Amino acid sequence: MKKQHKPAQASLSLPLLSLLFLVTLSSHQSVSQVPEKFDNLEEALRSPDEVEWLDLKDKGLKEFPEIIFKFKNLRFLDLSGNSLAVLPDEISTFTKLRYLDVSGTKISKVPESMRLLSALNTIHLADLPNLDFEQVFPVISQIETLKVLDLKNDNLQTIPSSIQFFEHLEVLDLSGNPLEVIPRELSLLPNLKILYLNNDNVLDLERSMNALVKFDQLKELHLENDGISRLPDEISNLVNLEYLYVNQNRLEKLPFSMGRMQNLKYLDVDGNPIPDIFLDEYQRFLPPSIKINIRNRYKR
Repeated sequence: MKKQHKPAQASLSLPLLSLLFLVTLSSHQSVSQVPEKFDNLEEALRSPDEVEWLDLKDKGLKEFPEIIFKFKNLRFLDLSGNSLAVLPDEISTFTKLRYLDVSGTKISKVPESMRLLSALNTIHLADLPNLDFEQVFPVISQIETLKVLDLKNDNLQTIPSSIQFFEHLEVLDLSGNPLEVIPRELSLLPNLKILYLNNDNVLDLERSMNALVKFDQLKELHLENDGISRLPDEISNLVNLEYLYVNQNRLEKLPFSMGRMQNLKYLDVDGNPIPDIFLDEYQRFLPPSIKINIRNRYKR
């Protein structure tokens, strides 16, 4: 069935990766030009040249349908939630492809030809616990247009050193992985602006600060539901940070050093046991420009 889909309005409640997809989708187009979403191959085959957005999520696919190669103008492809284990070498023929989602499949490796996807902006590789990162990273890090990489719930306990070669990456989601410490190599990503580290209850934030403070371009940091009981004073060294999400943790207070975070615009501490008696005090020492979410009540 064909469905007309228009981008949603941006809001703080919209997950950022979804928002980035909508931005990618509408890039260089007016809303009226956003392509139709096809979620049925038979329907799509009736007008193959018009197919730019193909959503085959959770279709029970066990192999990559070769018929997809008829869609020469494909820009957005969602194969998530299927049982396919192999992406064909011919995927490199999708020269206009900007968005690829193979999350929750059985894929463990990617074809070497993927490095030729010269328009690819976003890759979702979430929920792939058997992914061979030592094979995958050297391939996809060669895609110079790659800006968004989703690695949620991939059972990563360490991050391969080859992560440093993603020179153009701007958004990285490592949520749901049992990472104890953020490695130094991650801080070598020169253009990283948004980092997700949610749902990691073994994360040692104090030890990870050595890497985090070296992100010169980092604007947004997500540390949600990580079991954090204390924010290190060094958090204030993230001088360019504009958005900080530490909601759903165990924080009972905030460090006074955060008063030096003059670029911070939004702080989310909802779902933490911070006593109400401290709230007015925090408003005095935090920069007046900060919008604070405490128990779903916005301050400032």
